[in-house]
Amino acid sequence: MKLQNLCIGTLLFFIIGIQFVAGIAVSNPVINPNGDLTAGTNVSLSFKVDMTPSGSETFPQGNTLQMYTDLNNPKWGRVLIKDGIESALQQDGSHSVFISGWVLSYPSSVSESVRVTLEGSVPSVTKSMNKTLVLVQELDGNNAVIPSSVFTRERLIINPTEISRDIAVRESDLWNFRIHIFNKTQMDVNTSVAEQKYTAAQSAIQTAKNASYADAQKALNNATILINEGEMLLEKAWAEKEIENAQLPITKTNELISYFTINRSIRSDPRLAVIIAKKESAEQYLSSAKDLNQLGNYAFSRVKSKEAFDKGNESLTDAINFKTDLTKTDGSWLNTTTFIIIAAIVAIVIVAGYFLLRKKNRWDDY
Repeated sequence: MKLQNLCIGTLLFFIIGIQFVAGIAVSNPVINPNGDLTAGTNVSLSFKVDMTPSGSETFPQGNTLQMYTDLNNPKWGRVLIKDGIESALQQDGSHSVFISGWVLSYPSSVSESVRVTLEGSVPSVTKSMNKTLVLVQELDGNNAVIPSSVFTRERLIINPTEISRDIAVRESDLWNFRIHIFNKTQMDVNTSVAEQKYTAAQSAIQTAKNASYADAQKALNNATILINEGEMLLEKAWAEKEIENAQLPITKTNELISYFTINRSIRSDPRLAVIIAKKESAEQYLSSAKDLNQLGNYAFSRVKSKEAFDKGNESLTDAINFKTDLTKTDGSWLNTTTFIIIAAIVAIVIVAGYFLLRKKNRWDDY
């Protein structure tokens, strides 16, 4: 018995609830003009609100139909249509207008709708944002919104100075990028890929100057991405150039080490050991620079490349000085040997001359 009463009570609750929440449906919305709007633009709207009864009434007598707009100086036109017969309702110039259930409530057998027109001007905004052109909703007896009844149309209201400011910011970013490219070019860094990003970003900014707000923002966002990518590629190319620079003294030192060990067969000289130790240290720095470059840490890669370059130059300087010392030693040995040979020849010539002279004098005595 209790279960039966509970079922009957639940059924009555849903029936009463359905009667209180008779639905509305907005149809045929037309808005002029289309697209994004700017402050002061005149806007006109038209739509129809159809009553969709699910109980004995077209619209609950205790409920309220509310309509709202953010437009300035709104002018609402409302026509009640019952079974095809039209009757104009009072016009209103408020942002929010209400039609009570007492006006809208008829037997569910009646076909009922409200035709609405709205005119107004777009309000000014400090920054581009969406504004509500029209909101239609049903309120229950406690003035709470019935969520299923909500109908709204919004448009983006543009602040023209905002898009001009955004374009100016991107152009400033692009100019800084241009300077960075120029500076790296002076350093003999390969900037070809960065140049491609620059050209694409420049084109995107130009597109933004002649586009709608949404398209302009899209183009400017794209320009920002291109500039950031270009700056990153410039950093990468710079790091690769520093790695290339650091490799040069190491390569030249290796060539001299080969000269010492192969051409001169020098392996145990302590000066050579120092050269090799410094060269290997430079190679370790360079290996770290390459690893960091692969990881995208270009700034730290350049630091390691600089350390590799400095240490490589130390080893190269030592190697050049070592070779110079060897050349001086070779030259000293050559000069001494030549002097001894010349001295020997002179001595032989003097001795030979002496004996020839004595022999000649002896023949003269005879």
